[in-house]
Amino acid sequence: MERLEKILLDWQAFGALSEKLANDLKSRYEKTIDVVIGIAKGGLPISVYLANSLGAQWDSIRIKSYTADGIRGKLELLYDLHTDIKDKTVMLVDDIVDEGKTMEFAIRYLNERYHPKKIITTSLILKPHSEFRPDNYTQEISEWIVFPWETPK
Repeated sequence: MERLEKILLDWQAFGALSEKLANDLKSRYEKTIDVVIGIAKGGLPISVYLANSLGAQWDSIRIKSYTADGIRGKLELLYDLHTDIKDKTVMLVDDIVDEGKTMEFAIRYLNERYHPKKIITTSLILKPHSEFRPDNYTQEISEWIVFPWETPK
């Protein structure tokens, strides 16, 4: 198996990316997003920050996709919403869009189960090879990103 080059993203760099994304989104979406939904676990920190920045409600779903670094497993929903999003504009947020399969799974699930008015997709990082391109992201990076909550203390 090919060894992936890793970039360690510390809390300061994560904060700077989050602030940049929030400022970009506020100019386009402030007061138009009803609910921000974070995809756990990586999408939780940024989704909470974005919900507060946009003045929106917050909720989360958990989808299991990776079994180890760079190894995908079967996608499955582990934790569901607690907020009614029927006919609401939602922003679906994850920390990274790699291939895009998790985001596509979540969009399909939310549309079939909850029937939101609109889903706007957002991530901090987009991998250049991704087949799915979110509506909003800060950077395209091809290396494996290790976020601050993933590093042992």
